[in-house]
Amino acid sequence: MPTLAPDRLLELLRDPDVESQEIAQVAGVPREEAGRATRLVLGLARAKAEEVSTLPGPLAAAVARAAIAAGRADLLSALASHPSRDVAKEARRGLHLLRARGVAVPEPSRPAPPPSAPAAEPPPPAYASAIDGHGERAVWLPRAVPGKGIEVGQAVISDERGLLELQIALVGRKEWRAVARDLVERGAAMGVGEIDGDLARSFVSAARARNESSGARVPEGADRWLALLGPALPPPDPADRFPALPEEEEREALAASGALHDLPLLRGWLPEEDFLREVAAQLDEVAVSPLYIDERQRREQATRLVAQAVERYLSDSARRSRLSGRLFAAADHLDRTGEPARARAAASAARALAAGAPPLSIPFARRLVEKAFPLAPEEAASPRTEPVVLAPR
Repeated sequence: MPTLAPDRLLELLRDPDVESQEIAQVAGVPREEAGRATRLVLGLARAKAEEVSTLPGPLAAAVARAAIAAGRADLLSALASHPSRDVAKEARRGLHLLRARGVAVPEPSRPAPPPSAPAAEPPPPAYASAIDGHGERAVWLPRAVPGKGIEVGQAVISDERGLLELQIALVGRKEWRAVARDLVERGAAMGVGEIDGDLARSFVSAARARNESSGARVPEGADRWLALLGPALPPPDPADRFPALPEEEEREALAASGALHDLPLLRGWLPEEDFLREVAAQLDEVAVSPLYIDERQRREQATRLVAQAVERYLSDSARRSRLSGRLFAAADHLDRTGEPARARAAASAARALAAGAPPLSIPFARRLVEKAFPLAPEEAASPRTEPVVLAPR
């Protein structure tokens, strides 16, 4: 249908014999808008700028023609910012005519600039515990959900088996901040600390990939959750952060590695329970064997058995490699949490293990086994009736 000229449409709006339905059809607008335009035109002296500025384009153009004839500069000023270019052009032409007639014309109103987009809120920080002696750690990875709060994924990951556990909860922002504070305060013994969200996502994504080779069950909903988080780069190898030290510094760092077992986050590092039970059974035999004439001989034999256990435990190359990798991860954590000297000690022990150094020459490796079997004189004074093993946690 051809567009109706504004003058002809204005005639229809003024004609009392023309129904609003007819005007709506010829103008291509809703009937209620045609009726509203008719009332504005017939009562133009009382019409308000905010009323005419919201009319559809064809009706607004007709009202602009009426406003020119009536000298309503205020209506034309409002229509000069109409979304329809034709209406805005007609209104500006009318304002120019009124100025030429000496009518005081206000500046055309300008549309308010669109509100600037709110600054992007930084993603909430993630958290992770230090790796434990079994190669496991916990990761808390939050994701902002607009209008809902914070979705938090709590994952337990293993450097051997992959993604072991996953719990997802939606909490308010204030609640999440309280949870995060509690994580750091109560998780100090686990070495819980803030980490970059991208790194946390890398940890969890890499762990999920290990499920394929380990055969460990993938927690329900894990793949959908990871897809929502988006792709992740492979996590960096922490060994890359710790090149070998100068010779004398390397010796000092390695010598200090045994004391790492006194740290809360490394105190629980122990060999596998089956291995510890095997060594404990051997020590129990020594404790009751009639082959040793006094306690000094028993202690000497027990000491030899523990030393042999250290060598035997780390004679397996795969086990050495795992322990080395976990020590590098521990070094990375210690360095990031402000413990550079201890980080150097952990990294030095990791390098020695990776290089194939004798286990007894690595203080950390010795204490890993020895601390499960304390051989203090007072403990050896009477025969043991129970295995001298500290059950790993």
